[in-house]
Amino acid sequence: MDRLTLTGPVRGDLLSCYGTATAGLLRSVGVPEELAMGTQLFLGVRRAGSLVEFLHHHTPLVGDGVLYRIDLRRRGATEPRAAGEAMARHAEARGVAVVTGCSAHLDWIGAGGSDTAPHWFLVRPSDGSSDGPSGTFQVDDPFTWTDGAGRHHPGFAGPFPSTGIGSLAWSPPPLGPQQTSRERWALGDRRDRPSWSDGRPWQWLEVAGAEVADAGAAEFGRLMCHRTVQGRITDPEVAAHGWATGPDAFTVLAEWLESGLSESATYAHKNDFWVAARNRKMVAASLQSPRCAKVSAGLEQVGAWTESILVPAWTALVRTLHYNALSIARGRRPRPGVLADLRTIAELESRFRERLADAL
Repeated sequence: MDRLTLTGPVRGDLLSCYGTATAGLLRSVGVPEELAMGTQLFLGVRRAGSLVEFLHHHTPLVGDGVLYRIDLRRRGATEPRAAGEAMARHAEARGVAVVTGCSAHLDWIGAGGSDTAPHWFLVRPSDGSSDGPSGTFQVDDPFTWTDGAGRHHPGFAGPFPSTGIGSLAWSPPPLGPQQTSRERWALGDRRDRPSWSDGRPWQWLEVAGAEVADAGAAEFGRLMCHRTVQGRITDPEVAAHGWATGPDAFTVLAEWLESGLSESATYAHKNDFWVAARNRKMVAASLQSPRCAKVSAGLEQVGAWTESILVPAWTALVRTLHYNALSIARGRRPRPGVLADLRTIAELESRFRERLADAL
Protein backbone atom coordinates (compact mmCIF):
# COMPACT_ATOMS: atom_id res chain seq x y z
CA MET A 1 0.00 0.00 0.00
CA ASP A 2 1.25 3.48 -0.85
CA ARG A 3 1.96 5.63 2.16
CA LEU A 4 -1.12 7.67 2.98
CA THR A 5 -0.63 11.44 2.99
CA LEU A 6 -2.88 14.45 3.45
CA THR A 7 -1.31 17.18 1.37
CA GLY A 8 -2.99 19.23 -1.34
CA PRO A 9 -6.69 18.79 -2.21
CA VAL A 10 -9.15 16.87 -0.05
CA ARG A 11 -8.41 13.15 -0.29
CA GLY A 12 -11.61 11.83 -1.82
CA ASP A 13 -10.19 8.29 -1.80
CA LEU A 14 -10.20 8.23 2.01
CA LEU A 15 -13.79 9.24 2.67
CA SER A 16 -17.39 8.71 1.60
CA CYS A 17 -19.02 11.29 -0.67
CA TYR A 18 -20.64 12.80 2.42
CA GLY A 19 -17.26 12.95 4.16
CA THR A 20 -15.43 14.32 1.14
CA ALA A 21 -17.86 17.22 0.74
CA THR A 22 -17.81 17.86 4.49
CA ALA A 23 -14.01 17.95 4.54
CA GLY A 24 -14.08 20.72 1.94
CA LEU A 25 -16.73 22.54 3.94
CA LEU A 26 -14.62 22.28 7.11
CA ARG A 27 -11.64 23.77 5.29
CA SER A 28 -13.79 26.69 4.17
CA VAL A 29 -14.42 27.73 7.80
CA GLY A 30 -10.85 27.09 8.95
CA VAL A 31 -11.24 23.65 10.55
CA PRO A 32 -8.65 21.06 9.39
CA GLU A 33 -10.32 17.81 8.44
CA GLU A 34 -7.45 15.66 9.70
CA LEU A 35 -8.19 16.90 13.24
CA ALA A 36 -11.99 17.04 13.06
CA MET A 37 -12.50 13.83 11.06
CA GLY A 38 -9.21 11.96 11.01
CA THR A 39 -8.97 11.58 14.79
CA GLN A 40 -12.36 9.87 15.03
CA LEU A 41 -12.00 6.10 14.86
CA PHE A 42 -15.43 5.17 16.10
CA LEU A 43 -18.40 2.95 15.37
CA GLY A 44 -21.87 2.96 16.85
CA VAL A 45 -24.70 0.65 15.75
CA ARG A 46 -28.35 0.23 16.67
CA ARG A 47 -31.01 -2.23 15.62
CA ALA A 48 -34.30 -0.84 14.38
CA GLY A 49 -36.26 -3.94 13.40
CA SER A 50 -34.51 -5.52 10.42
CA LEU A 51 -32.57 -2.30 9.84
CA VAL A 52 -29.16 -1.69 11.39
CA GLU A 53 -28.13 1.95 11.66
CA PHE A 54 -24.48 2.99 11.70
CA LEU A 55 -22.90 6.01 13.40
CA HIS A 56 -19.34 6.78 12.31
CA HIS A 57 -18.49 9.79 14.52
CA HIS A 58 -18.49 10.28 18.27
CA THR A 59 -18.47 14.06 17.71
CA PRO A 60 -20.69 15.59 15.02
CA LEU A 61 -18.73 16.87 12.03
CA VAL A 62 -20.49 20.21 12.43
CA GLY A 63 -18.90 20.38 15.88
CA ASP A 64 -20.37 20.42 19.38
CA GLY A 65 -19.52 23.97 20.41
CA VAL A 66 -16.35 23.11 22.33
CA LEU A 67 -13.82 23.46 19.51
CA TYR A 68 -16.13 24.69 16.79
CA ARG A 69 -19.74 24.77 15.72
CA ILE A 70 -21.16 25.08 12.20
CA ASP A 71 -24.82 25.94 11.76
CA LEU A 72 -25.52 23.93 8.62
CA ARG A 73 -28.99 24.08 7.11
CA ARG A 74 -30.68 22.30 4.23
CA ARG A 75 -32.33 24.58 1.71
CA GLY A 76 -34.57 23.78 -1.24
CA ALA A 77 -36.20 25.27 -4.31
CA THR A 78 -39.16 24.32 -6.46
CA GLU A 79 -37.20 24.58 -9.72
CA PRO A 80 -33.52 24.45 -10.74
CA ARG A 81 -33.06 28.07 -11.77
CA ALA A 82 -34.06 29.34 -8.33
CA ALA A 83 -31.80 26.71 -6.73
CA GLY A 84 -28.87 27.81 -8.86
CA GLU A 85 -29.36 31.47 -8.06
CA ALA A 86 -29.57 30.76 -4.32
CA MET A 87 -26.53 28.45 -4.34
CA ALA A 88 -24.57 31.05 -6.33
CA ARG A 89 -25.36 33.75 -3.79
CA HIS A 90 -24.34 31.52 -0.90
CA ALA A 91 -21.15 30.31 -2.57
CA GLU A 92 -20.17 33.91 -3.32
CA ALA A 93 -20.78 34.89 0.30
CA ARG A 94 -19.28 31.83 2.04
CA GLY A 95 -16.87 30.42 -0.51
CA VAL A 96 -18.68 27.10 -0.94
CA ALA A 97 -22.13 25.53 -1.05
CA VAL A 98 -22.76 21.82 -0.51
CA VAL A 99 -24.96 20.34 -3.24
CA THR A 100 -27.03 17.39 -2.04
CA GLY A 101 -27.55 15.81 -5.44
CA CYS A 102 -28.35 12.36 -6.79
CA SER A 103 -25.77 10.12 -8.44
CA ALA A 104 -28.07 9.10 -11.32
CA HIS A 105 -28.63 12.74 -12.23
CA LEU A 106 -24.91 13.65 -12.46
CA ASP A 107 -23.22 12.98 -15.79
CA TRP A 108 -19.83 12.23 -14.25
CA ILE A 109 -21.40 9.48 -12.12
CA GLY A 110 -24.68 8.38 -13.70
CA ALA A 111 -23.02 7.70 -17.04
CA GLY A 112 -20.90 5.07 -15.30
CA GLY A 113 -23.93 3.02 -14.36
CA SER A 114 -23.48 3.16 -10.58
CA ASP A 115 -26.42 2.59 -8.24
CA THR A 116 -28.70 5.55 -7.61
CA ALA A 117 -27.89 7.21 -4.28
CA PRO A 118 -27.66 10.64 -2.68
CA HIS A 119 -24.39 12.31 -3.64
CA TRP A 120 -22.88 15.40 -2.03
CA PHE A 121 -20.27 17.70 -3.56
CA LEU A 122 -19.21 21.36 -3.48
CA VAL A 123 -19.62 24.32 -5.77
CA ARG A 124 -17.28 27.28 -5.51
CA PRO A 125 -17.10 30.65 -7.30
CA SER A 126 -14.52 30.62 -10.08
CA ASP A 127 -11.62 33.01 -9.62
CA GLY A 128 -11.55 34.08 -13.26
CA SER A 129 -8.35 32.16 -14.05
CA SER A 130 -7.84 28.42 -14.42
CA ASP A 131 -11.15 27.70 -12.69
CA GLY A 132 -13.08 29.23 -15.57
CA PRO A 133 -14.22 32.73 -16.50
CA SER A 134 -15.61 35.08 -13.90
CA GLY A 135 -19.30 34.42 -13.28
CA THR A 136 -19.00 30.67 -13.56
CA PHE A 137 -18.80 28.20 -10.70
CA GLN A 138 -16.40 25.36 -10.08
CA VAL A 139 -17.90 21.96 -9.32
CA ASP A 140 -15.54 20.30 -6.83
CA ASP A 141 -16.13 16.56 -6.37
CA PRO A 142 -12.85 14.79 -5.52
CA PHE A 143 -14.64 11.70 -4.20
CA THR A 144 -13.27 8.60 -5.95
CA TRP A 145 -14.28 4.96 -5.74
CA THR A 146 -14.62 1.71 -7.63
CA ASP A 147 -18.17 0.43 -7.98
CA GLY A 148 -19.44 -3.12 -7.65
CA ALA A 149 -18.91 -3.76 -11.37
CA GLY A 150 -15.23 -2.81 -11.13
CA ARG A 151 -15.61 0.60 -12.79
CA HIS A 152 -13.40 3.34 -11.36
CA HIS A 153 -14.99 6.72 -10.74
CA PRO A 154 -12.24 9.37 -10.62
CA GLY A 155 -14.24 12.30 -9.30
CA PHE A 156 -14.86 15.51 -11.17
CA ALA A 157 -13.81 19.15 -11.21
CA GLY A 158 -14.93 21.62 -13.82
CA PRO A 159 -16.64 24.94 -14.49
CA PHE A 160 -20.39 25.38 -14.72
CA PRO A 161 -22.33 28.54 -15.59
CA SER A 162 -24.29 29.99 -12.70
CA THR A 163 -27.47 29.22 -14.65
CA GLY A 164 -26.53 25.53 -14.82
CA ILE A 165 -25.53 24.63 -11.27
CA GLY A 166 -29.13 24.45 -10.06
CA SER A 167 -29.86 21.45 -12.25
CA LEU A 168 -27.18 19.50 -10.32
CA ALA A 169 -29.13 19.84 -7.08
CA TRP A 170 -31.96 17.43 -7.92
CA SER A 171 -32.39 15.54 -4.66
CA PRO A 172 -35.08 12.84 -4.72
CA PRO A 173 -35.66 10.82 -1.54
CA PRO A 174 -33.11 8.06 -0.87
CA LEU A 175 -33.99 4.61 -2.15
CA GLY A 176 -34.72 2.34 0.79
CA PRO A 177 -34.18 2.52 4.54
CA GLN A 178 -30.42 1.86 4.37
CA GLN A 179 -29.77 4.92 2.19
CA THR A 180 -32.14 6.99 4.31
CA SER A 181 -30.28 6.03 7.48
CA ARG A 182 -26.88 6.63 5.86
CA GLU A 183 -27.85 10.18 4.93
CA ARG A 184 -29.60 10.82 8.26
CA TRP A 185 -26.47 10.10 10.32
CA ALA A 186 -23.81 11.17 7.78
CA LEU A 187 -22.57 14.07 9.88
CA GLY A 188 -22.74 12.33 13.24
CA ASP A 189 -25.94 14.08 14.31
CA ARG A 190 -29.51 13.32 13.29
CA ARG A 191 -30.62 15.10 10.12
CA ASP A 192 -33.91 13.90 8.70
CA ARG A 193 -35.14 15.51 5.52
CA PRO A 194 -37.44 18.46 6.28
CA SER A 195 -41.19 18.27 5.78
CA TRP A 196 -40.97 20.58 2.75
CA SER A 197 -38.48 18.28 0.98
CA ASP A 198 -40.88 16.70 -1.56
CA GLY A 199 -42.18 20.08 -2.67
CA ARG A 200 -38.72 21.62 -3.08
CA PRO A 201 -36.63 18.80 -4.58
CA TRP A 202 -33.61 20.88 -5.71
CA GLN A 203 -31.61 21.00 -2.50
CA TRP A 204 -28.30 22.09 -0.99
CA LEU A 205 -26.68 22.89 2.38
CA GLU A 206 -25.79 26.37 3.57
CA VAL A 207 -23.56 27.56 6.40
CA ALA A 208 -25.80 29.91 8.37
CA GLY A 209 -23.04 30.61 10.88
CA ALA A 210 -19.75 29.24 12.18
CA GLU A 211 -17.80 29.66 15.41
CA VAL A 212 -14.26 28.28 15.69
CA ALA A 213 -12.39 28.38 19.00
CA ASP A 214 -8.87 29.77 19.14
CA ALA A 215 -7.31 26.36 19.74
CA GLY A 216 -4.01 25.20 18.32
CA ALA A 217 -3.54 21.88 16.57
CA ALA A 218 -2.16 20.25 19.73
CA GLU A 219 -5.15 21.22 21.89
CA PHE A 220 -7.68 20.37 19.16
CA GLY A 221 -6.15 17.02 18.30
CA ARG A 222 -5.57 15.97 21.89
CA LEU A 223 -9.20 16.52 22.86
CA MET A 224 -10.47 14.63 19.82
CA CYS A 225 -8.07 11.72 20.39
CA HIS A 226 -9.09 11.45 24.05
CA ARG A 227 -12.71 11.27 22.94
CA THR A 228 -11.77 8.43 20.59
CA VAL A 229 -10.04 6.55 23.42
CA GLN A 230 -13.14 6.96 25.60
CA GLY A 231 -15.43 5.90 22.74
CA ARG A 232 -18.43 7.84 24.01
CA ILE A 233 -20.93 9.82 21.93
CA THR A 234 -20.58 13.48 22.86
CA ASP A 235 -24.00 14.73 21.76
CA PRO A 236 -26.60 13.66 24.35
CA GLU A 237 -29.42 13.87 21.80
CA VAL A 238 -27.57 11.41 19.57
CA ALA A 239 -26.63 9.15 22.48
CA ALA A 240 -30.28 8.98 23.52
CA HIS A 241 -31.02 6.86 20.45
CA GLY A 242 -29.47 3.85 22.17
CA TRP A 243 -26.29 3.09 20.24
CA ALA A 244 -24.02 0.15 21.00
CA THR A 245 -20.40 1.37 20.85
CA GLY A 246 -16.92 -0.09 21.27
CA PRO A 247 -16.84 -3.90 21.66
CA ASP A 248 -20.62 -3.94 22.14
CA ALA A 249 -21.09 -2.58 18.62
CA PHE A 250 -19.27 -5.56 17.16
CA THR A 251 -21.28 -7.97 19.31
CA VAL A 252 -24.50 -6.52 17.88
CA LEU A 253 -23.12 -6.69 14.35
CA ALA A 254 -21.95 -10.30 14.76
CA GLU A 255 -25.34 -11.45 16.06
CA TRP A 256 -27.13 -9.62 13.26
CA LEU A 257 -24.79 -10.94 10.55
CA GLU A 258 -24.97 -14.51 11.83
CA SER A 259 -28.78 -14.50 11.89
CA GLY A 260 -29.00 -13.04 8.37
CA LEU A 261 -25.90 -14.48 6.74
CA SER A 262 -27.85 -16.05 3.87
CA GLU A 263 -30.38 -13.23 3.42
CA SER A 264 -29.85 -10.75 0.61
CA ALA A 265 -31.34 -7.92 2.70
CA THR A 266 -28.37 -8.15 5.07
CA TYR A 267 -25.97 -7.11 2.32
CA ALA A 268 -27.87 -3.93 1.56
CA HIS A 269 -25.72 -2.66 4.43
CA LYS A 270 -22.38 -3.50 2.81
CA ASN A 271 -21.80 0.17 1.98
CA ASP A 272 -22.00 1.02 5.68
CA PHE A 273 -19.04 -1.29 6.31
CA TRP A 274 -17.30 0.27 3.31
CA VAL A 275 -17.70 3.74 4.88
CA ALA A 276 -16.20 2.46 8.13
CA ALA A 277 -13.25 1.03 6.22
CA ARG A 278 -12.69 4.34 4.44
CA ASN A 279 -12.81 6.21 7.71
CA ARG A 280 -10.03 3.97 9.05
CA LYS A 281 -7.90 4.94 6.04
CA MET A 282 -8.57 8.58 6.84
CA VAL A 283 -7.50 8.03 10.46
CA ALA A 284 -4.32 6.26 9.35
CA ALA A 285 -3.40 9.17 7.08
CA SER A 286 -4.34 11.84 9.60
CA LEU A 287 -2.34 10.40 12.50
CA GLN A 288 0.73 10.46 10.27
CA SER A 289 0.16 14.10 9.26
CA PRO A 290 2.21 17.12 10.40
CA ARG A 291 -0.75 18.54 12.32
CA CYS A 292 -1.15 15.39 14.40
CA ALA A 293 2.60 15.37 15.05
CA LYS A 294 1.96 18.54 17.07
CA VAL A 295 -0.37 16.54 19.30
CA SER A 296 2.12 13.78 20.03
CA ALA A 297 5.10 12.33 18.19
CA GLY A 298 3.75 8.89 19.03
CA LEU A 299 0.69 9.33 16.85
CA GLU A 300 2.70 8.67 13.70
CA GLN A 301 3.42 5.13 14.86
CA VAL A 302 -0.25 4.60 15.73
CA GLY A 303 -1.17 5.79 12.24
CA ALA A 304 1.36 3.47 10.62
CA TRP A 305 0.00 0.52 12.64
CA THR A 306 -3.53 1.45 11.60
CA GLU A 307 -2.48 1.58 7.96
CA SER A 308 -0.64 -1.75 7.99
CA ILE A 309 -2.87 -3.81 10.32
CA LEU A 310 -6.35 -2.38 10.84
CA VAL A 311 -7.09 -0.98 7.36
CA PRO A 312 -6.32 -4.29 5.57
CA ALA A 313 -8.58 -6.14 8.01
CA TRP A 314 -11.49 -3.82 7.23
CA THR A 315 -10.74 -4.02 3.51
CA ALA A 316 -10.87 -7.81 3.65
CA LEU A 317 -14.20 -7.70 5.51
CA VAL A 318 -15.74 -5.40 2.89
CA ARG A 319 -14.46 -7.65 0.11
CA THR A 320 -16.03 -10.72 1.73
CA LEU A 321 -19.36 -8.94 2.21
CA HIS A 322 -19.33 -7.99 -1.47
CA TYR A 323 -18.51 -11.61 -2.41
CA ASN A 324 -21.35 -12.91 -0.23
CA ALA A 325 -23.84 -10.49 -1.78
CA LEU A 326 -22.92 -11.73 -5.26
CA SER A 327 -23.00 -15.36 -4.14
CA ILE A 328 -26.51 -15.09 -2.69
CA ALA A 329 -27.73 -13.32 -5.84
CA ARG A 330 -26.43 -16.30 -7.85
CA GLY A 331 -27.99 -18.88 -5.55
CA ARG A 332 -24.74 -19.87 -3.84
CA ARG A 333 -23.88 -20.17 -0.17
CA PRO A 334 -22.11 -17.19 1.49
CA ARG A 335 -18.76 -17.44 3.22
CA PRO A 336 -19.24 -17.73 7.01
CA GLY A 337 -15.67 -16.49 7.55
CA VAL A 338 -17.04 -12.95 7.62
CA LEU A 339 -17.97 -13.54 11.26
CA ALA A 340 -14.37 -14.40 12.17
CA ASP A 341 -13.22 -11.32 10.25
CA LEU A 342 -15.56 -9.19 12.34
CA ARG A 343 -14.27 -10.66 15.61
CA THR A 344 -10.70 -9.98 14.51
CA ILE A 345 -11.56 -6.35 13.74
CA ALA A 346 -13.22 -5.94 17.15
CA GLU A 347 -9.97 -7.04 18.81
CA LEU A 348 -7.88 -4.77 16.59
CA GLU A 349 -10.07 -1.75 17.33
CA SER A 350 -9.58 -2.32 21.07
CA ARG A 351 -5.83 -2.53 20.48
CA PHE A 352 -6.01 0.69 18.49
CA ARG A 353 -7.58 2.55 21.42
CA GLU A 354 -4.92 1.17 23.75
CA ARG A 355 -2.15 2.31 21.41
CA LEU A 356 -3.74 5.70 21.01
CA ALA A 357 -4.03 6.14 24.79
CA ASP A 358 -0.36 5.21 25.22
CA ALA A 359 0.69 7.70 22.53
CA LEU A 360 -1.12 10.55 24.27
